[in-house]
Amino acid sequence: MRGWIKYSCVMCLLCSAFGLVAQSEELKNNIIEQRIEVIVANLEEGVDLDYTTLLEDLQGFYDQPLNLNSASIEDLRELYLLSDLQIVALQNHIAQFGALKSIYELQAVALFDLNTIRQIEPFVAVGPTGMLEKVSFRTIFNEANSDLMMRYRREFQTRQGYLRDPETGETPYAGSPDYMYARYRLQFRKALQLGFTMEKDPGESLANGPDFSSAHVMYNDNRFVRKVIVGDFQAMFGQGLTFWNGLGFGKSPFILNTKKNALGFRPYTSVQEGQFMRGAAATFGYKKWSLSLFGSQKNMDASVQTDSTLTEAVDDGVLVSSINAAGLHRTASEIAKRGALRETVVGGNIDYRAAKGSIGITAAQVQYNAPLALNLDLYRYYRPAGSAFTTVGVNYQTVWRNANFFGEVARSGNGGWSALNGMVASLHPAVAVSLLHRHFSNDYQALYANVFAENQDNPANERGLFAGVQTTWPKGWTLTTYIDLVKYPWLRYRVDAPSSATDFLVQLNYKPNRKDEFYVRFRRRGDVQNAASADQRITPPVDLERDVFRVNASYMIHPNVQLKSRLEWVFYRKENLNQQGYLAYQDVAFKKIGWPVQLVARYALFKTDDWNARVYAYENDVLYAFSIPAHNGVGSRMYGMVSWDIRKGLELQVRFARWLYSDKRIIGSGNQEIRGNQLSDVHVMLRWRF
Repeated sequence: MRGWIKYSCVMCLLCSAFGLVAQSEELKNNIIEQRIEVIVANLEEGVDLDYTTLLEDLQGFYDQPLNLNSASIEDLRELYLLSDLQIVALQNHIAQFGALKSIYELQAVALFDLNTIRQIEPFVAVGPTGMLEKVSFRTIFNEANSDLMMRYRREFQTRQGYLRDPETGETPYAGSPDYMYARYRLQFRKALQLGFTMEKDPGESLANGPDFSSAHVMYNDNRFVRKVIVGDFQAMFGQGLTFWNGLGFGKSPFILNTKKNALGFRPYTSVQEGQFMRGAAATFGYKKWSLSLFGSQKNMDASVQTDSTLTEAVDDGVLVSSINAAGLHRTASEIAKRGALRETVVGGNIDYRAAKGSIGITAAQVQYNAPLALNLDLYRYYRPAGSAFTTVGVNYQTVWRNANFFGEVARSGNGGWSALNGMVASLHPAVAVSLLHRHFSNDYQALYANVFAENQDNPANERGLFAGVQTTWPKGWTLTTYIDLVKYPWLRYRVDAPSSATDFLVQLNYKPNRKDEFYVRFRRRGDVQNAASADQRITPPVDLERDVFRVNASYMIHPNVQLKSRLEWVFYRKENLNQQGYLAYQDVAFKKIGWPVQLVARYALFKTDDWNARVYAYENDVLYAFSIPAHNGVGSRMYGMVSWDIRKGLELQVRFARWLYSDKRIIGSGNQEIRGNQLSDVHVMLRWRF
């Protein structure tokens, strides 16, 4: 009898421990997922961003919370949840009253409301932390975290590229339709990190190993040598006008995020095959000064052409007609473009930081082993041509009372220049404003830019003024609105004249409690485009409008069941053309604390008259995979995902998704064509943390 009692007690203790582990892990996943969904749901429609860095940072801060008492400005910016005004207010509070004793003391810090505190609470702490002080190899061995992840995706329907030619017996695509991904990372606190990533896209061959591979080693400290990265990395400085090839947000209802928070060097852990540096980077610091230097050399995909009139200084008389950033190597023509261009990048940044501001200088040169050809299209007259491109810029930011002023001025080697200046201010605890002016000359050339603009990665031929206001009302109400007025002095794609555009948004949020949120949004984008019926070489532009109206609700109907509902309408008008589209979906999420299994599902109906009236919607996907598909045509979309914490540190996710069209019998075109009206796929992720 006593034996059974002992056995029962031991089993109860083990089950309780497993339940606590599962509960903690589930809570972390839910919190991080909610943060990313909120950010993604408010971004510009159709934006294609890589959220791997954001996800990794939030997971890292959840596992090892950031110490608010000793955190630097850069550390606090990596939360992506605090503005510079809030960061300065926090540091001033600590300087005046001493270290925080409890997270709840944040209620006494200026500009910190209850919602902000709840947002950052899972990722911060007030306990002591350290970097590499008193660290031995045994400490690293005992405390380092390893993370191994593998993903697999496969479509059930067969595309034309995988079918054999009846005459030659060969397929257009060199490899199988399988998508394969493997990633490993070892991290010790925030001080040491190393890892590698490998990927194979559908249609690519594994004959020579993974089509894309990446690796890095990073050392991070707060001494003279503050950061060193060897391998693949990203560099982010200023406001993105001179050099920025990492994550950067554009226009959204988060009007206080118009200012970019430069994070310097970050290890590259994603699989976008053109947006990274390959080489080495280091940051050195002395008191308020810091110096960052980097060098990179990698081969890039490019379309090349031979010109016999070129001098022998150019490799084999080659001109580059275009750089291919897709990173796909499936067909013979795509494989021929692989690594055809060698890129060398060198640059640096020197920065001075005071208590309430900073100023920095960034310089970079990009050089190719073959020149970019001058495009004869008139609207591309000012686009980069040649083999060497230099940019130099000065950036600043300062806080005065409740206002944060920031900006950057840059000049390219051909004489083109651009400037961006802005302000984010808290006029009242319930009223915040954002202003941003940009002036990009037609001939400004920055090959690695990511700036707040209509065309984020090409800051040229644009003048704009953005103004936003956010007001917070009692009982959970928030009203946000912005307007962006833009002028284009030179021609654009499908616009054969100088032109202007407007972008207006208003959004009303209601958040009665921590679990439920409702909002309505209206957005109107006014632009111009060449007339569709004109036969002349230069056609007159006509007005174009695109309206988007959205109603969104997220609410709990049971402690374990959350529903998310959305209705969205799109109206497109150009000349006598009027097109419409709508999307309606219902999400169901079952998440019970203590259960190792979570379920998420969606069913959506959509109907659009044409591609112009397409509707975008964020979807849940397996970890480190992000899906924001465009709904176009007439049909339905459904997906379901199961997440299973098999045991401590071992997680499995399986997602099945399907498109079903009622207006199509062929999906896609060319090698991507599918005969039929449905497209379905399965995505599997296995993660082991140890």
